[in-house]
Amino acid sequence: MYIKTKTFQITPKELGALLTFFYYRRMKFIFILLAILLIINIVFSVLQNRFDWWLIYFVGLGAYFVSLPLFFQPQKRNSTLEFQNRYCEIDENFFAVFYEDGSIVKINYSHFIQVVKKADYYFLYMTKVQFYYLPVAAFESEKDIHRFDLFLQSRQLMKLW
Repeated sequence: MYIKTKTFQITPKELGALLTFFYYRRMKFIFILLAILLIINIVFSVLQNRFDWWLIYFVGLGAYFVSLPLFFQPQKRNSTLEFQNRYCEIDENFFAVFYEDGSIVKINYSHFIQVVKKADYYFLYMTKVQFYYLPVAAFESEKDIHRFDLFLQSRQLMKLW
């Protein structure tokens, strides 16, 4: 199997938006739980005609969790290489990224811990926070996408269902 992608690039703003979306999606349960506790606390405070300090704690905690994505600054957390034009070459042994400035990163698949596929992109995780971004649009054909998916599944990096 050999797959070569088209040249692609992601901007810091686009990467920040993706990370923010992932964060809110992952924290959805926490937000719902905080909202329920806040509403219960407000109802009990009104019914008992008293001010409850827990209300301020819940509001502060909720504001902290909601504002956390404002601190996501991908251009400071990632190498400048990640925002350059690049293309990938994928074979059975290595995942290689060729950057516009001539830099090459060649990674054995054993270094990936997980691959997350969404409708428009792949995140190939090397650690819980370090990943490579690969857009689905960079592939030449649907056949290449399907071959890559099957290959990742055979390496137990991604589940197709």
